[in-house]
Amino acid sequence: MTASSSPSLAQSLHVWARNASNESALLRTTLRVGLFDALPLEGTAAPASLDALARKLGTSARGTRSLLELLVCLGFARMDDANGFSLATSTSAFLADAGFRARLQAELPWWEPMGLLDEAVKRGEPVEHAGARWDVLQHYRELFLDSQPLSATPGAEDFFDRFARGAARTQLLVTAGRLGVLELLATAPRSLTELGAATYLSTTGLRVLVEVLAKLGLVREENGAWKPSEEARPILEGKALAYLVRALSVSARYWEALGRLEETVRTERFILDLKDPETSRLFYADNSQQITAVFASHFQLSRKAAETLAQVREMDGAQVLDIGTGSGVWGAAFARVTPTSRVTYFDQAVVLEQVRSNLERLKVADRARFWPGDLFTHDFGTQAFDVIILPQVLNVLRPETLPDLFARVSRALKPDGVLLIAEYVLNERRDGPLEHLYFGLRRFMTNEGDLLSASEYASLLKDVGLTSTVCIPLPTQEMILASRDGVTLPKSLAA
Repeated sequence: MTASSSPSLAQSLHVWARNASNESALLRTTLRVGLFDALPLEGTAAPASLDALARKLGTSARGTRSLLELLVCLGFARMDDANGFSLATSTSAFLADAGFRARLQAELPWWEPMGLLDEAVKRGEPVEHAGARWDVLQHYRELFLDSQPLSATPGAEDFFDRFARGAARTQLLVTAGRLGVLELLATAPRSLTELGAATYLSTTGLRVLVEVLAKLGLVREENGAWKPSEEARPILEGKALAYLVRALSVSARYWEALGRLEETVRTERFILDLKDPETSRLFYADNSQQITAVFASHFQLSRKAAETLAQVREMDGAQVLDIGTGSGVWGAAFARVTPTSRVTYFDQAVVLEQVRSNLERLKVADRARFWPGDLFTHDFGTQAFDVIILPQVLNVLRPETLPDLFARVSRALKPDGVLLIAEYVLNERRDGPLEHLYFGLRRFMTNEGDLLSASEYASLLKDVGLTSTVCIPLPTQEMILASRDGVTLPKSLAA
């Protein structure tokens, strides 16, 4: 997505900060493993099954599916009603251009060097990587400042933009945030000399940085000084800037794993392995702090969900269990719905330390119980809770582990209890929504869980006695409510 084609700069910035590097890694990996060439051409041959493609390429079925679902959602591939896959005719047209294909191949080695943009900006000269010198700053000039049309074939320029510039935008923003340039530009107009004096960065590197930021529509030059554009000003000031920088720091943690996605798709060797206890502990401790930073906006969403359930169910004195609580925002919302509900917050001990401070600010800590434990083995008791919440936690679990968790949760619910799942839920074809699929790609490459459709969740819940389910759309995600027969569930979000 380019600045000129996006509905707004804020929407583009959201994509660049969160999903542009995912998109570039997806397309690079699809090219590297040979999936574009393995797909039969739309309308000329029978679509290929997922298993057949995985066998042909020597890739894992899960990894191949993670690529295919996104390619279908983006329109680069097609899926028929029998779940057979083919290459879109429009995609085939520009990939058949030998010159364009060569330009894509030439871009492939630049992922790791682009990750050294911080160093290049500091020094203003090529950087060392794998025994060679890479002129990263010149590469950014060629991508954004001196770029030339690559192909007249429809769709080719958009594909290259996603393939090459998407990740480059993410890394540029990460560098500008990490080196303090965005914050400096947001506070006052500054010349390159003033920026250099404040950051000790090279003038050469700063010039490339701010000129590409200008190309993206974020800054502009006026009388020799750089400052935010009018459209960018609201998103580069105060809390908005802090939120952006935090989002960029999260994306930066995936950079190496995205760059080696081919390896993971082929062998399921996970570069950022969140099944490793120490890696997981550090990652989720930091993640709880990131989530806490956007606690207020998430609290509005979770409170609306709590109010929705309260319309059809008495919540006075309710016993609520928040499993995998993260920041505590979902349990806190239920604690605020009525002054007599009591909430148990379950997570790793290191995460619960952050939860306690969040609850104290909301003045609901006096009705809180902190329950450290292991999500994979913990016994939650028998008929102990009126409401159990699973807030964005199922995506860290493999689908084959869900029946055991759901059985423990069902046993812990009172006979008229309700299970609330807040999660990214795929459509029934599993080819959207797009942001959900990118989130699912990250779950795959970190050796975590998978995303499911509403009917897949309903089937698993039915097996543990929660035979009544409803899926309600929320902003950015979905809410699944489940109960035993005879329990009234709301059908839509409270007004």
